[in-house]
Amino acid sequence: MEILAKKLEKNGQIITTQNLFEHTKWVIEEALKLVDKKSLEVVSNISGFEKEKILDLIFFSAYFHDIGKATKEFQATIKEDVNSYHSLYSSSILVFIEDFDFKEKDRYINLLFTTVLTHHTFLPYRAKEIKFNFLDNAEDFFYGYKKSYEMFFKKECKYNFRFEIQKNIKIELEALEEDLKYIKSKHKLRTIYSYLSGILNLADWLASARFNKTYTSFIFDIKPTKEELLKKFSFSKLREFQEKLSITQGNVLVEIPTGEGKTEGSLLWAIGNIYNQNSKIIYTLPTQTTSNKLYKRVQKTFDKSKCGLIHSASKIYLEKEYEAENGVVDDKFRSNFLFSKNFTKPITVSTIDSLLKYFINIGRFNIAMKNYLNSVIIIDEIHSYDFKLMGFLKRFLELCNEYNVPVCIMSASIPIKIKELLGISNYPLITQKELFMKKSNTLTKVNNLLDDDLEKIIKKHSQGKNVLVIRNRVNSAKQTYMELKKLGVQNDDILLYHSNFKKRDRIKKENLIFEKLKDKKPFILVATQVVEISLDIDFDVMFSDIAPIDALIQRFGRVNRKKLEDKIGEIFIYKVDNAKPYRDSILDLTFETIQNGCYELEVYNDWLNSVYDQLFKDDITIKNELIRLFEEAYKKYDFSLQKLSAIKKSCDNYDLRDIEIPINDYLLYEDYMNGYIDYEYTISLPIFLENKYIYHPPKEIKEKMYYKVLKLGYSFDTGIILDNETEELFW
Repeated sequence: MEILAKKLEKNGQIITTQNLFEHTKWVIEEALKLVDKKSLEVVSNISGFEKEKILDLIFFSAYFHDIGKATKEFQATIKEDVNSYHSLYSSSILVFIEDFDFKEKDRYINLLFTTVLTHHTFLPYRAKEIKFNFLDNAEDFFYGYKKSYEMFFKKECKYNFRFEIQKNIKIELEALEEDLKYIKSKHKLRTIYSYLSGILNLADWLASARFNKTYTSFIFDIKPTKEELLKKFSFSKLREFQEKLSITQGNVLVEIPTGEGKTEGSLLWAIGNIYNQNSKIIYTLPTQTTSNKLYKRVQKTFDKSKCGLIHSASKIYLEKEYEAENGVVDDKFRSNFLFSKNFTKPITVSTIDSLLKYFINIGRFNIAMKNYLNSVIIIDEIHSYDFKLMGFLKRFLELCNEYNVPVCIMSASIPIKIKELLGISNYPLITQKELFMKKSNTLTKVNNLLDDDLEKIIKKHSQGKNVLVIRNRVNSAKQTYMELKKLGVQNDDILLYHSNFKKRDRIKKENLIFEKLKDKKPFILVATQVVEISLDIDFDVMFSDIAPIDALIQRFGRVNRKKLEDKIGEIFIYKVDNAKPYRDSILDLTFETIQNGCYELEVYNDWLNSVYDQLFKDDITIKNELIRLFEEAYKKYDFSLQKLSAIKKSCDNYDLRDIEIPINDYLLYEDYMNGYIDYEYTISLPIFLENKYIYHPPKEIKEKMYYKVLKLGYSFDTGIILDNETEELFW
């Protein structure tokens, strides 16, 4: 009787099958291709297992992972679609193979057994389900391990395993939860288990994709070269800092002004640090918007099939992209997304939150862990993160050093105190002094509120200038927008942009902004701090509320972005009567530190360090935040590993950022009633609005819905519409 391992169906009919021998051979092939000397060396050093022993573990995990399919129960699954648990059946034979036991004092962990048992899921089994019968030819398959070993390794197999079946492995299953907790609590065990499990799971997926004809690209065809990248860039001659990055090995800190080519420089660093075709490049950014835009850019630099995108809404974004090109989302897309969501693509653009999520829960995301060991990592816009996320980030950077994963950290400016906090002061610094000697804007401090100077905004616009107005709070931006319209600014000449629009409308507004800037017709953009990092825009004049010095410098970069001496921009900075969402101390100190005039960019960095030095010295609130946010987040990685068993599904939201008011994605009532219930119609709003505006759909519909519904008014011009009482509470 042929042992079937895979089937391919169409319209409910089996059109082809694959036997266990061929599937196993393919999994071994894929698994061994995933092994490289560098990560194998790292795992060996950390775990204490010899490299040859780890290779053997990888081989036997792959060889025996599906032997449980040689049972009557699984063959019934193939033919009749009844439930079976082949991983469990496979592990019943591996109980007796003790060659790969981890022994410490009175603790024994059978790594081969554990890796195979958990290669599909962690613990879906109950004692009453443990009934299985191996086929007569299962033993023949079992003893084929020697021949297979010698075929792949070209050497004699010295292992002598016996075909024995533990029919009742209830004791082993009951011990598994504690075993996995123990694995996660021991750094060396966690490392080797994650590595083995990641390789086995990925190899199994790849082999299955080969059979299903949905195999996707997951390695560079050839290692990219500097010369190839240069042909794809919009310039032919490298700047000095880009040239240095292209030959720098290992960790690096890059400080270069906005708009001078940091992205291209970091990609040159990345290809110079990957060591073979199996290596990965992971490029992280603060927001989904910036990640989406960079994803588009890297597709012009690398083969599109080599590029992946990861964030909480990436599937929707990628589905739309695929539909536009192919008409319909099919199995090929689903397979491609399945691979890409674990950083399997040669180059992945990701939000920093998505990257950190995987590594605070090592043990569930082992494919991501395996890919991480093969990666070089770029962390861009690091200045934009709060103390809490920086706490997570510091622990992550320590892991990168331990695992020998190179990191490139980039920003236009990082305060010295923040470098010390993150432990990156000793990273080699690459900068270019003359780029900081450029002048781009004339600064003017105004001791009044911005609302008192609206006529000046209108005057600058009437002079043919593109004017950017940045308010610190959404309600302030809305009020300024409406007041300017009352003063005579026409609808076509003004646009409002903030975080409280539907996802689809934010994209529409972003496109409108770029269209208006391209058309050269002067207009006014009223916005909040969302423009600090989300949009690459360039205006002539800016009117801004005072903000923390690092945020303010980011805002400066939205005026005369190219730093043209004949187009020096104008920036007016106003006091505020309400410091929120910031603190009075940092706003006052920033306003006091910055000076009127036109300065070289390096002066901004002097101001930055001056403000942070003073804050860390005198501001007790900063010191309290360091303890409450930074140190708590720094410790949370190891705490989570101790707390989570990695068996039952655990929460993917680890509260990485310091968000004072919890926010959720909601649908609005009108869209819900019209059948628009996809992510693009959602809007991010504080959860306390549920108290007054929640709408409860009928139970049978509610159970099928992913998002809650709020009964709120809305307009494309200004966003959500609240009553006066809630408006005051909201802001």
